[in-house]
Amino acid sequence: MKHIALLLCMMASAIGQQPPAYPIPIEKTYPAQLTFKVTTDNGEPVPNVEIGASTFLRWQPGESFGQDIHQQFSATTDVDGVAVVRAESKRGDFGYRVKDTPGFYRDNGNSYNFKEVREGRWQPANLVINIVLKPVIKPVPLYARKVGDGRPVKIPTLNKPVGFDLMIGDWVTPHGKGNTSDLTFTLTESVAYIEGTKPFDYVLTVTFSNEGDGIQSVLAAPHKDSELRLPRQAPENGYEPKLEKQMALFAEGEAMKYDIREDQNYFFRVRTVLDEKGQIKSALYGKIMGNVRFGVNRSVRFTYYLNPESLDRNMEFDRTRNLFDHLSSLESVSEP
Repeated sequence: MKHIALLLCMMASAIGQQPPAYPIPIEKTYPAQLTFKVTTDNGEPVPNVEIGASTFLRWQPGESFGQDIHQQFSATTDVDGVAVVRAESKRGDFGYRVKDTPGFYRDNGNSYNFKEVREGRWQPANLVINIVLKPVIKPVPLYARKVGDGRPVKIPTLNKPVGFDLMIGDWVTPHGKGNTSDLTFTLTESVAYIEGTKPFDYVLTVTFSNEGDGIQSVLAAPHKDSELRLPRQAPENGYEPKLEKQMALFAEGEAMKYDIREDQNYFFRVRTVLDEKGQIKSALYGKIMGNVRFGVNRSVRFTYYLNPESLDRNMEFDRTRNLFDHLSSLESVSEP
């Protein structure tokens, strides 16, 4: 509607006429009810937290194509962790989030779009939305670092394994200052990438140094729901000895194969020592937030956290006590 109106103004100006006045389009509003149930990740209700919500109110003409104006609402949870928002909405689109609450991790918020109007109101008539608000329990100091964010970090060798020391935050000697190969990266080039030509084929393999070391996948999308994206505890079992990812383009016109997904994260176990019965005597646990990314130029990028206390699986990071000091802004970690 507003695009048509702007087009009419442009046409009128082109032929020397006064642009016609046009009304702001009016859309019918319908009532909606959203019932929020806020609990901890243990299922306990969270009272006295404020929930903010907003929905489209009207379009305001202005520069370029103008702007959407939203109407704001708020409600506070009762002793059962329940808060109700009643509103009128034109489009049925609502954004919402729990406002920052002391003692809890920030809620990143979410949205809901009603699809149907029936009996003069948005359906369902009473939409129930469950929100998990995670309390801060026991944050601990960890080694936490972004590798390859902003400043490129390259795998030093091609078609040969090279170790990365998680406590030092560098490749092992002679390629860096590291001493222990916690993660071993091997970038294999089957078909070399040449700029402007195709095809190419690269495989990144991550392996480990000790029996009992390993990695396992955990899916959780970034910037959705709680800022504490992953469970507080690394799993005790279920670690695999290898992670493999491929980046390849096999033929002109085909889609590139790249084993990356935005909700991918990992837990890992390193420096494992087994006793004479094959039981874990000591080990260090950690997590990788987001994916392990790599490029045809041998670049690698990942964000990791490592708990230096043996057999301590706590992954709740105290952001005020990073065991790495003097990190640049590009290397610093902000997520718990």
